Amino acid sequence: MKNLLTMKRSRASTPNAAAMFPSILSIPHFILMEILSKLPMTTICNCRCVCSYFRNLISDPQFAQLHLSRSQPSLLLRSYYERESSLCLVESIDPCVVDSGINGDIRVSDKALLKFKPNCDLPIKGLEVLSSCNGIICLYKPRSYDPYVICNPVVDEYVIVPQVEKGSICGSGFGFCSGTNRYKVLRFLSLSVGFGSPGLIKLEAEINTVGTNLWRGVGDAPLYLHLYSGGCFLNGALHWIVHDTENCFESMCCFNFGKEQFQPFPGPSQFRGLRGQLQVDTMKMGVLKDGLSVSHHPGNDMLEIWVMKDYAVQDSWTKDFVIEIPWLDLYPGLLYLPLMVLNNGEIFMVSASVLFSCNMRDGSIRKVRVSRISSVIIGATTYIPSFISLRNAGTGRYP
Repeated sequence: MKNLLTMKRSRASTPNAAAMFPSILSIPHFILMEILSKLPMTTICNCRCVCSYFRNLISDPQFAQLHLSRSQPSLLLRSYYERESSLCLVESIDPCVVDSGINGDIRVSDKALLKFKPNCDLPIKGLEVLSSCNGIICLYKPRSYDPYVICNPVVDEYVIVPQVEKGSICGSGFGFCSGTNRYKVLRFLSLSVGFGSPGLIKLEAEINTVGTNLWRGVGDAPLYLHLYSGGCFLNGALHWIVHDTENCFESMCCFNFGKEQFQPFPGPSQFRGLRGQLQVDTMKMGVLKDGLSVSHHPGNDMLEIWVMKDYAVQDSWTKDFVIEIPWLDLYPGLLYLPLMVLNNGEIFMVSASVLFSCNMRDGSIRKVRVSRISSVIIGATTYIPSFISLRNAGTGRYP
């Protein structure tokens, strides 16, 4: 032991000790960024607590963009974690963390789980996830849509969007404009333009650029937007299904955040001959395999999932999956949202607060249980985690 101490002292007293035993801090910062950006999210979050140098490095906008370019889709769950309502990130869902559990259910190991611990004053109770982009989440209060909270739980920052009462808010959306690097909240106001007749109603759209106190009108939206079936963000636009007066599929439209305009959007050409038959209450839009998707229930316990391979190209819509779900006809009012496709053939889906998986190889359907999380999911959505800061988005409260 004495010899060991003597050896350590002699090393420390050597003039070239720093050269002989270099610190990790001597590695160029751009190489450290490369290394850190490839680590799991939980590891990166732990690295922020190591020292101020690591914290500043991970907080660098250059690192945030590098990490975002490599970040893979994960699941964001609004559930009960150890009896406490919270947001949880289920990262790296693959065969190494997915095992067969009790009763044949799929069990996701807590190794893939990251619980967000927001500021104690973050008004998260009673809020639901509207949507997200670039790791930035828009939370809202159902029915009242007040408040809107824009947050990034990874970096623990949030902004509250001010409300201006004008009419009855019946829907909302959230997106990002890459041209201006700004996040925007879109809301729909149901306004009467006549007296007493329910037919004389228009859907007015207003937009708020996060960080400002102003809501600006962007014109009237298509009256029969099916606000509950879509509003999914992709390629700088929000997308919806448009229905007719009989609540059947008619077309699609999108809102471009760069132009701040509503535009027609090509739906599956195969749906043209089914007008009057496809009830939009059985349809749900989403993003699957980097493309727009539409899931719907044509009957006979079958669920069809259509995916747009090439954005805005109508002929690229293909029926990728046909899934037999035994209880579909028993609960015809439920919506089924595909969340992600795993490499092992599993499709993770959510419906009626239940997370489940469909195996396209053997046709089996199993519930998905996440360790230490209640089996009842308040909400689930696909989420790409990032270290993007809201500091450039305007005023807000930050740690």
